[in-house]
Amino acid sequence: MFDRFIEGLRYSLRNERPMLRRYLVLGAFDGVLLSLGILVSSILANAPSRVIELTVVSGIIAVSISSAWNSLIVEVKERKLEFDRLERQMMRSLKGSTYDYGMKVTIVLSVLAHGLSPFLGLISLYVTLLTRALAYGIVTSLGELFLLGLAYEGSWKEKIRSGIIIAVGGALMLVISYYLSR
Repeated sequence: MFDRFIEGLRYSLRNERPMLRRYLVLGAFDGVLLSLGILVSSILANAPSRVIELTVVSGIIAVSISSAWNSLIVEVKERKLEFDRLERQMMRSLKGSTYDYGMKVTIVLSVLAHGLSPFLGLISLYVTLLTRALAYGIVTSLGELFLLGLAYEGSWKEKIRSGIIIAVGGALMLVISYYLSR
């Protein structure tokens, strides 16, 4: 059984890497934007550090749980449909096969990727709290967002373009949070 699991893991990492990367980027984007929005509006509203920290951490936990559960629901359903369709095409059961284990491992990895990646938003929170400078937190958030764009496949030009587009989303959040807190 352990050998089948390892085969399934290899299958998943070989064939499902783009989907897993998307889940990582989507979850991290949510976490970083949540953190950035709360940091900017809370600090400008003179909220105490402890309140800001609790708000960001609890918000990220909520986004993380939501992301993980959404991924679980979607992936279980989609993988089951795909598995059943493949069994019909093959005209035989694939239970216990590498594909079966790969499908199950992919579900677990997608839940972990989408559920844990929002915690990258904590980096900007702790940079801000440690330095006591909102500017450092903002730069950290925008830097994280830009780096998320580099995670996509393609040429360096396409990666940089993706990074800029994602960072612009962060800048938009920054502007909205600034005006909401005034």
